[in-house]
Amino acid sequence: MALVFLLHWGAEFFVPLFVAVIISYALSPLVEQLTRVVRYRVVAAAIVVLSIVGLLALAAWSWSDDAEAIWLKVPAAAKSVSRTVQDIVRKPAGPITEVKKAAADIESAAKTGKPAQANPPPERNAPAASQISIWQLLWTGWKGAVLVATELTVVLFLVFFMLASGSLFKKKLVLLSGERLAQRKFTVQVIDEIDHQIRRYLWVMLIANTLVGLGTWGVFRFAGLEYAGLWGLVAAILHTIPYFGPALIAIGSFVVALVQFGDWRAALAVAGSSVLVAAVVGQLFATWLASRETRMNTTAAFIGLLFFGWIWGFWGLLLGIPILAIVKTICDHNEDWKPIAELLGR
Repeated sequence: MALVFLLHWGAEFFVPLFVAVIISYALSPLVEQLTRVVRYRVVAAAIVVLSIVGLLALAAWSWSDDAEAIWLKVPAAAKSVSRTVQDIVRKPAGPITEVKKAAADIESAAKTGKPAQANPPPERNAPAASQISIWQLLWTGWKGAVLVATELTVVLFLVFFMLASGSLFKKKLVLLSGERLAQRKFTVQVIDEIDHQIRRYLWVMLIANTLVGLGTWGVFRFAGLEYAGLWGLVAAILHTIPYFGPALIAIGSFVVALVQFGDWRAALAVAGSSVLVAAVVGQLFATWLASRETRMNTTAAFIGLLFFGWIWGFWGLLLGIPILAIVKTICDHNEDWKPIAELLGR
């Protein structure tokens, strides 16, 4: 209980730390290869980090027009969806209308002994909706932007320092593990196994996200949905969040398709195709391959996602699987914690 409370209470510290660790593991092979060319690891780490930042900035600039066009269509999309729902509810002899009328008749008969009126007069003295000041919205948005920028800056610095330090902390852990050679060999074995587990997971995630992005782009382009390439990119990024990321893509594509085509069946087909791609290519293949490479069973992986999502929200869903892989590796090499490894294993 103390550990759970510590992880939840210290989320602002642990989340950037674990994100930086995962990113540094992913970029470490590239830094090692570049170090052979530039000779200095600090220079290689700086080049890799700045290159990643530049590529992200270039991608954001390249897709900014399409993203802005989609954002400008949000009010029209909300009005279109609201109008469509109202038309369905108000449709004569519709099932929703009949159920509402029957419920109103039963409630009115129970209270007054008379059926409810077809068009009851609107209630008076309704409380006015509270208005939010535009300055409050701007201040809230500014605080959120500053918080995100601060966290990204912290993560970038942590990634740079971890990449620049190389195997420094690994050597320190080996020295602190004990004076006997057997203890140090054991520590090296555990650290190397953790390295392999994290890199396997990152490799699986890269393959799965690429396939989901290409599949989403293909089905949306075939369906005639606008900005299919941008949807494919967003689907590949959000698929990093297992189960919940594809749900967001399905909802967003449903709303956009409903506005573009004006037909519920076409919108459901577009959303269903995104779910099918995520389920076949992403969830089934990625979950199977991740459990195979990290040697964990699928049920334990899903429960771990729920646990870390409960503690850290979005970031918990992103970091849950690699943290479980690290925990299982440590438990595999400790006799007292073997039952936990057995519970997580296949």
